[in-house]
Amino acid sequence: MTKPHPALTSLIALAACLTTAGTAAAQEIIRLPGEDRPLEADFEEVYRVGALDGPVWQQFGTIIDVAFDGAGNAYLLDIDAVTVLVVGRDGDLARTIGQPGNGPGEFDFPRHLAVMEDGRLVVADVPRHRAMQMYSSDGTFDRSVRVADDLLSIRGRMYADRGGREGVIVSGGLNRIEAMRPADDRDQPGVRPIRRLALDGDTVVLEGMTQAWAPPSAGVVTFRVGGHEIGTEGQSPPPRTFDPGLFVGTLPGGGIAFSDSSAYAIRLAREDGSVFRILTRPLHPTPVTGRILEAEIERQIEEYVAASAAAQNRPRTIMNGRTGEVVQALPPTGMIEGLTRTRRAFLEALPAADEVPVVLDLSTTWDGEIWVRRRGEDLLSDGPIDVLTRDGRYLGSYAADAAMPSAFGPDGLVAFIETGELGEYMVVVKRVAGARSRGTQG
Repeated sequence: MTKPHPALTSLIALAACLTTAGTAAAQEIIRLPGEDRPLEADFEEVYRVGALDGPVWQQFGTIIDVAFDGAGNAYLLDIDAVTVLVVGRDGDLARTIGQPGNGPGEFDFPRHLAVMEDGRLVVADVPRHRAMQMYSSDGTFDRSVRVADDLLSIRGRMYADRGGREGVIVSGGLNRIEAMRPADDRDQPGVRPIRRLALDGDTVVLEGMTQAWAPPSAGVVTFRVGGHEIGTEGQSPPPRTFDPGLFVGTLPGGGIAFSDSSAYAIRLAREDGSVFRILTRPLHPTPVTGRILEAEIERQIEEYVAASAAAQNRPRTIMNGRTGEVVQALPPTGMIEGLTRTRRAFLEALPAADEVPVVLDLSTTWDGEIWVRRRGEDLLSDGPIDVLTRDGRYLGSYAADAAMPSAFGPDGLVAFIETGELGEYMVVVKRVAGARSRGTQG
């Protein structure tokens, strides 16, 4: 069977996405230039926190998430100390929120956080506490909002709803127990919902904000390790290798920007979910070959081994920033080789998509700029970061060696989660030069 030309495949996928996201007649398609316009990543460092020999509160365990409030305070989620540290604009500790435990306002297995503009905090403590933990802007515990029994975890990140409602937007998806999902909440072939989690009641309500395009399902993945057969049945199917991610960023006023396909097509939706603008560049996905797939599997294995080794080599004790007491971090597993064999068996059994997608990541700034990380020329590494505006302008691209910020804040603030030579975690806060003068129309 003759396969269609990659450019034609991309056009077909783009057309399918337009149909999924809404009526094409209501959408403005803006074709941006194909040639890159260089931007200088001259970010001014404001402060950095995290050091093995620093103040007690800076002796972090594992910083897994960071976000800003409207005053420019940074919120750091440390999953080893099981607490959130709030760092002021001056780089000093303002307060800590939460502590390990099973009582009200305590954390058991926190993995995501979102911060409202006024400083209210939402922490996803799903696997064991089965709740979204909510805190007031002064750091005091407000209430827990229970999640449904079918929810296992959040794939990706979550961001505060910027439309003034009490809720969060999920970038990525939800990992769920399929047999426990309500009959009226099953994913339909070819579409995947962009979810808003409403938090204004006693239980989390999953709201479908809009429909994104979905690649074919990987189905149940079965593989063998050490003579034992392992399968993924019973939970949401994993994405295939090279499946395009569902990347969502929030915009001022409650809208979103998202990427869902292999092509370069950034969709902008209003608060009601209607897509009104699509930003494209003439950059096309590459067909997947056996050599490309093999190289990608090896890249993922190397990344997995490096992350496991770093976790094993990090100091095992850390300090709780709230109480000053020593907290024992998660012990090393001593099973890196076995885990690596399992990971390789899974990746080799996992189906692959037909194309290598163009977009690797997407984030939005406090003022509504859209930062799009593209894939590198070798298809396995990071490429440039494009900076777009809501009204359809291409401002330029940062070079491939520029890091994508882990969080964006007001007045051009950005935060990066980094690790040092000994695997210690640190957070570096910088300011993007000229961010406020680049224009935020639309």
